[in-house]
Amino acid sequence: MALKQATRGAQPVMSAEFDFSFNDTMKDVNGVTKTFGSVYTDAGVFEVINLPLGAVVIGGDLIVEEQGVGPTAYTAAVGTSGSASAFLAATTLLSAAGTRVALTGLGLAATDGKNVRVTIASTVANATAGKFRLRLEYVIDGRVTEVNPN
Repeated sequence: MALKQATRGAQPVMSAEFDFSFNDTMKDVNGVTKTFGSVYTDAGVFEVINLPLGAVVIGGDLIVEEQGVGPTAYTAAVGTSGSASAFLAATTLLSAAGTRVALTGLGLAATDGKNVRVTIASTVANATAGKFRLRLEYVIDGRVTEVNPN
């Protein structure tokens, strides 16, 4: 049994952001270029934030900067290749501008190097507006970059 002592080590929290609009395009996980909603049949899964090995997600949110308009249902889920909704289940993008939805599933380690994915889905009609921001905060497991002297 080890004799434990209070830690004096710390590290800064790192933050990564990915912003996207309804008519932006990106290659999905299958290498096909798709939109983020301006073509509703484009339902796509996109790798949007590359996490380093050992990253542990400790916070974040999905922010509606401009309300999504057009589809009857227009959602984004946030996860990894292991679980499409590990951090956020399908959440509407039709919410009013300024809406912020906190990520869940915090404390999940990305020790295997899984990147963060956004899954976009919409129905019936193409999106004609919408701008969104995904913010993710993480630390690296076991990393110490600062030592408190006392």
